[in-house]
Amino acid sequence: MNFRFWRFCVLFFSNLFFYKSYIIIGDDTMYDDFRALTGVVIDAGHGGSDPGASGNGIIEKDLTLLISKYMYDRLRELGVPVKMTRTGDETLDSTVRSKRITDAYGTGKDVIVISNHINAGGERFPYV
Repeated sequence: MNFRFWRFCVLFFSNLFFYKSYIIIGDDTMYDDFRALTGVVIDAGHGGSDPGASGNGIIEKDLTLLISKYMYDRLRELGVPVKMTRTGDETLDSTVRSKRITDAYGTGKDVIVISNHINAGGERFPYV
């Protein structure tokens, strides 16, 4: 895999996720102070025997893990309580994945879950 491509992806996604200093969640609750959060759970999509989408030498499970690790490190630097559902290449079925998410910080409104996925596209799917 081309290192420059990975670096581009990490830089692109880091700017995308951390461009603003606040987070807006699904019910329009805005957090302008990360200390108001119980925690953030980052789920690196796919993993292990489930590679996700692939093409041009890119495998989704590897890219989501790389992005998730970067996000984890960046949030820790900002002092945000954060955990990950997986830190290596392991298979997680939906039950285990859900349990890891809820075990991290519970199910309150002050918990944010980010599940990273990369869609495959191309000529047939120009919107991706």
